[in-house]
Amino acid sequence: MGNVNKKFIDSAFLCLQDMARLFFNYLRLSPNYWTVCNSPINLRVYKNMDSNQRLAIESFRRYGNVFDIDYSDWHFNKEKILVNDFQPMVNIYQGNESNKINSEDHFIHIPKGAEIPTVSQLKQMLMKLQPRNASDFLASKIKIRIKSLWKILDLVYTRALHPELEQWRIGALVKLVKDFGNDLDPWGPRSKKGVEDMRRHMNIIVKRWLDRGAVIAENAAHDLFPSDIGHINRQIQLDFGDQDYLTRLFRQGKIESDNARQRVLMA
Repeated sequence: MGNVNKKFIDSAFLCLQDMARLFFNYLRLSPNYWTVCNSPINLRVYKNMDSNQRLAIESFRRYGNVFDIDYSDWHFNKEKILVNDFQPMVNIYQGNESNKINSEDHFIHIPKGAEIPTVSQLKQMLMKLQPRNASDFLASKIKIRIKSLWKILDLVYTRALHPELEQWRIGALVKLVKDFGNDLDPWGPRSKKGVEDMRRHMNIIVKRWLDRGAVIAENAAHDLFPSDIGHINRQIQLDFGDQDYLTRLFRQGKIESDNARQRVLMA
């Protein structure tokens, strides 16, 4: 039983760590979040402001600048906020409020006249429940697989490291389509025969995933993470032809891109 409980604790802990680091990275991808971070003045929210700008400003007030700080320091400063973001509200209900309790909720039942548990006893009960509850809640909240979030992030960083390469070569580099792994050489000649359909398909897949990454990044800037609901447009598109964009992605070096690559290889 102890081993099972430890697995839940490890799983929940790793899931929370992944979500925090992914969130940090996707904020860094967002052009709109950069605009707010780079503003020379403290931006104020005012009536009739564009909703996208308003949300980015409100997110910035919570999460701060992610371009001039490494992940470890940022996470240390924002850990309490992040933990609260990834947890549901905890409440105490009376018996006549049982309609507020869902079938998947957990609650401690203290019958009328029963002795109230000590702080130590309550702590023991909650410690047993916490890992499973955190893991279950994150699983229900995350509509995009964590593995996919890392793959998209790895693709974005690889594209940024090689902006001169054709898109299909980037897809081949990160092995976006595993079935093409033995046939589509990222460094091979474009004149190679028999792989034309693979190249065209890879171009389509890479564009689709990069656009999806841009939408996720914009939603992150709106404090909605992880979500890929929305449509790509020029304002949120990731511009790999913009040297300023590439420079700020690697302002802190390649720590985040190397980490994303490692996470994909480990999956």
